[in-house]
Amino acid sequence: MHNLAHFYHDHSDYEGAEYWFRRAAAAGHTRSMNNLAVLLDQFGELAEAEIWYRRAAAGGNANAMYNLATMLYQSGDIAEAETWYHHAALAGHVDAMYNLARLLEDDNRLDDAEAWYDEAAAAGDIDSINNLGLLLRRRGAITAARRCFRRAADLGHPKAMANLAALLESEGAHREAESWYRRAAG
Repeated sequence: MHNLAHFYHDHSDYEGAEYWFRRAAAAGHTRSMNNLAVLLDQFGELAEAEIWYRRAAAGGNANAMYNLATMLYQSGDIAEAETWYHHAALAGHVDAMYNLARLLEDDNRLDDAEAWYDEAAAAGDIDSINNLGLLLRRRGAITAARRCFRRAADLGHPKAMANLAALLESEGAHREAESWYRRAAG
């Protein structure tokens, strides 16, 4: 049922996709619950989408946890969004780790934010590497910040290139800073 729903979705038959996602979801398939919720979310049926996200999240689906957290965050329920980002992050969802870190940083819980940026960075998330560098620079850990910016810059992250350039410029390394600014500019 789940595969048939994907077939219909891939061929832009959203009515057919919804029908089969519903059948699979009713049978307890959490990926179908999440996919049904995504489909409903895209069509503006937010109340029902939330119900299916919650069912899939309660069933252990990390993508549903993340999607529910994002929906809650966008609706202004920051506290519950944090809870679901945390559950998804613990389940290994890298985007949830990143968003949780940003949420924690916005709330000035810097130690926790740093820990989650570090987790996501260890999983290879380039934005997290750059943001970890920004947080470390903010906290005065300039050497560690430079390492983060250089790592993300070496992986092709333009903002990290600019952040590295600015840091190098502030330290008087003008030639290297210019080189990184040029790379950031494309």
